[in-house]
Amino acid sequence: MKKILVLALGVLVLWVVFNRRRVFVRDPQVVVYRNDVKQTGEQVFINSSFDVLLEKDGAPRILVQEWDKMPGTPTGLFCVRWVVCLTSDDHAPMLPIEWKGNGPYDPQVSMTGHLVTFVDGDGATVRVEM
Repeated sequence: MKKILVLALGVLVLWVVFNRRRVFVRDPQVVVYRNDVKQTGEQVFINSSFDVLLEKDGAPRILVQEWDKMPGTPTGLFCVRWVVCLTSDDHAPMLPIEWKGNGPYDPQVSMTGHLVTFVDGDGATVRVEM
């Protein structure tokens, strides 16, 4: 029985290593601010590339990926609540955020080190500090 568990754990670790951009793990120490006001109840998931997935009950999920720097709502996302999320591809397919402001949407995304900032669909500046 121990051999089977060790083998299963080894296979799982290898799978995660090869799919590290698809696996988003929750980080409870990350702080989210909207217009410089600290948010409560916001869950943040991060993958190996420091792409950020924001989740809050009653609100659509927001994903910001380094490769395109365009916030959106991910499609094809499977989550184990409060633990981990898995996207369907390394570059997760997304729907654009619904922009409620005037003029074209400019998310003004900045991803430097352990800080991600962008403008959401309501025009609020979101800052994620890892």
